[in-house]
Amino acid sequence: MSRNKYTFALIFACFLSAFAQEQPEKIAVYVFGASEANINKSFGNKLLASITQSDKYAEIKDSETFYKELAKNNEEGVSQISQTGKRHGADYVCVVSLTEVFGSYSIFARIIKTSDAEAIRSASLDRSLKSLDDLARASNELVSQLFRQQSPSPEPAAPVPPPATPAPVVPPMAAKKECSNKLNINEILSKIQSSILPQLKDCSGTLAKDMALAMSPFGKKGAAPQPVPFMKECTINGIKKKLPDGAEEYIKPIEKFLQNVMNAASAGGSLDVKKLPGIISGLNVNELVNELKAKAANDECVVDEPYTQPVADEEEEGDSGDEGGRKIVSLGFRTGLNLSHIYVDYPALNANGSYNPILGFQAGLVLDIAPIDWFHIQPGVMYIQKGAEDNAGRVSTQHNIEVPLLFSFKISALRLNVGPYVSKCVTAHDIEVEYNNLDVGISTGFGFDIGMFYVGIFYDYGLDFWTYDNYEFYNRTFGFNLGVNL
Repeated sequence: MSRNKYTFALIFACFLSAFAQEQPEKIAVYVFGASEANINKSFGNKLLASITQSDKYAEIKDSETFYKELAKNNEEGVSQISQTGKRHGADYVCVVSLTEVFGSYSIFARIIKTSDAEAIRSASLDRSLKSLDDLARASNELVSQLFRQQSPSPEPAAPVPPPATPAPVVPPMAAKKECSNKLNINEILSKIQSSILPQLKDCSGTLAKDMALAMSPFGKKGAAPQPVPFMKECTINGIKKKLPDGAEEYIKPIEKFLQNVMNAASAGGSLDVKKLPGIISGLNVNELVNELKAKAANDECVVDEPYTQPVADEEEEGDSGDEGGRKIVSLGFRTGLNLSHIYVDYPALNANGSYNPILGFQAGLVLDIAPIDWFHIQPGVMYIQKGAEDNAGRVSTQHNIEVPLLFSFKISALRLNVGPYVSKCVTAHDIEVEYNNLDVGISTGFGFDIGMFYVGIFYDYGLDFWTYDNYEFYNRTFGFNLGVNL
């Protein structure tokens, strides 16, 4: 009887062992990076369907909740994705990032083991995803790359005995790469290192101006560019112009580098344009350089020879009056219309009042001095018409030469201006008083730099104009001006 018990127990244990081995491992899929959420979700569903066609893997119990939890927080960190998958019962998570480049997608996938967040498989594709058929083809190809090798937890293969008399194996000759011309890796590195940061700064400045213009009363609705695609395309196009012919394949590491920059400047899943200048200023391109060197080491068409950047190229990177692509001193022209009136104070009677405003014209030159990006000093010389109309309908027009000294605080495309001004009335019409004294005051305002153009408003608050028969007169002027930055 005892022997029968042992036999039964052994059979039952074998049955449980066989049953456990047949249980498929649980897997979840998370896709992020596409500007349209539907692409992420659809691609993830097709990947999951392709993976679970094999008996080796099965979908987790509530994959929808898993996906929504990550998508809600715009999660892209492998550790957090792995922890979330583990909570939902997944043994593995297939994490896929989609990066939009020139209308197509650079697709990078990893199989993550949730027990230790280790990436045990990876694959990459560059594909256009414009239809459901494109998604299906890309998902099948990606699954083929990820799982055509040994599965994440394979069964040990039975040893295969060698043949009795092994025939000698002659390896096939590798096809030699045809090179239309030899590239110098040091030239490529020199041009990339000297242009990538200035190009990023220029593109971020253009992006900020375009977005500010789109949000201003002068912009068109929906005219703002998509920040991440714009930054990538603008930067890569600028770098491509510097590189020698045939170096296009060295753009791919730059695309990866740019994606890391965009990720660092992103907040809440979208690019924070205000963060870009600070992040760009602190960038270290050594990692990118090392990756490019490693790529060149396996490229038969690339040589490692000394290279000195031509003087013409160095001058092209930045003029003597520039600092990192930014002009330190520049000249601008301003013109526009303004409304001015005269404020009157009579201290003896504790009374005051204002004459009616008149329309005037102004035009002049501004010198912009920019010691740093966000702080500019703007002295100028302007011709400006001021004056007022009294209750009897008599109009007084003053023709002034005004010298403002503005301190301009620049935030992306926005300028906040404040500073003193001195104005001299050179001639006046229909005025019975003497105008030989100066108008001194404070000028404030704001404006936008849109490419080489400037649009702004200002307000001149006169502190001292003239005194006549115990009356004290002060100029007040509100104006709108347009300009060109030369």
